[in-house]
Amino acid sequence: MTPTTPATSTTEAGRNTPVFDLSGALREVSPSRSPAAITEDLMPEIKESFWLLVSSNAVINGQENQALRMIFERALPSGVSVAFDLDWQPQHWGLPPASPPSAEVLRRIRPLVEGAQLIRCTSAEADTLFGSRDPVRIHDMLPQRPAVLISSPAGGLDWCIGGRSGRLDPEMLQDHEVFLARLMDNLCTNPQLLGSAGPGIDAVADPDGLAEQLLSAAAASVSPEPVQD
Repeated sequence: MTPTTPATSTTEAGRNTPVFDLSGALREVSPSRSPAAITEDLMPEIKESFWLLVSSNAVINGQENQALRMIFERALPSGVSVAFDLDWQPQHWGLPPASPPSAEVLRRIRPLVEGAQLIRCTSAEADTLFGSRDPVRIHDMLPQRPAVLISSPAGGLDWCIGGRSGRLDPEMLQDHEVFLARLMDNLCTNPQLLGSAGPGIDAVADPDGLAEQLLSAAAASVSPEPVQD
């Protein structure tokens, strides 16, 4: 469920790459490289990004998991935001198809959950990971108050962003990957819509601004922009 990285653009935060796909980058590194070397290689580009996109697959390999932890330790204090796309694929963990995450898997992905400013998952994944498929409840139970996007089997999307919540019906969403990519790009230039909430803070995003960005992303998912020659 990893979205295509949007085209390079300049954000209000002064960064010039909206999304860095960390899971994809870790798949491409040589297995002979140490976690410290991997971290050093990736950090310059990561620090220039608004979003650090990561999935559960990034913590399968012990070396990659260690590199991810080192990257988090350096990237999060610099202001990079983490987008966690659960993307549960049990076969990648050596488990039978349709198996739920094991206790060890849940232990490994917990730092991703706790560091994320945006979490996307399916309703089944939400039940397993959080014991709820209510994005508001999940938003409230995590101290960093992340944006939460939960897709339903029918194709709809329940969301909670910046203290606001709602639902996009299936007919409004054709390509969920395009929707996520466009929404993340939109939030790069409108970071205030994330709310920047924390313990004891109940930030509420501007409803009109949030609706505009959600509808823009939904429209792109139905009618993607044509590729320029």
